[in-house]
Amino acid sequence: MRLGLATVALAIGMAGAAHADCLQEIGQFRAQVDAQNAAKPSAQSRAAARELQKLEQSEAADEIDCYNTLARARIILAAPLPPAADDRYAKDRQHR
Repeated sequence: MRLGLATVALAIGMAGAAHADCLQEIGQFRAQVDAQNAAKPSAQSRAAARELQKLEQSEAADEIDCYNTLARARIILAAPLPPAADDRYAKDRQHR
């Protein structure tokens, strides 16, 4: 019986430590995103910041939510920039 309780206590402690690790990673990534938004904001950095805010506002977030949010925000931030719009045609049509 004691071994079972010790195992449960150990598992809960490890889960709490893993969640704390994720929160630390989120904090570091948040600092990176905020610095990018301050220096040169992009659609990707703003979207990554919104994704991180969703986790911060969630009251029922657990370790899995934390890691999933971190992964989504990293993917969003690493996405390539969309190509610049070629609006020469639109400008040409305005001059006629």
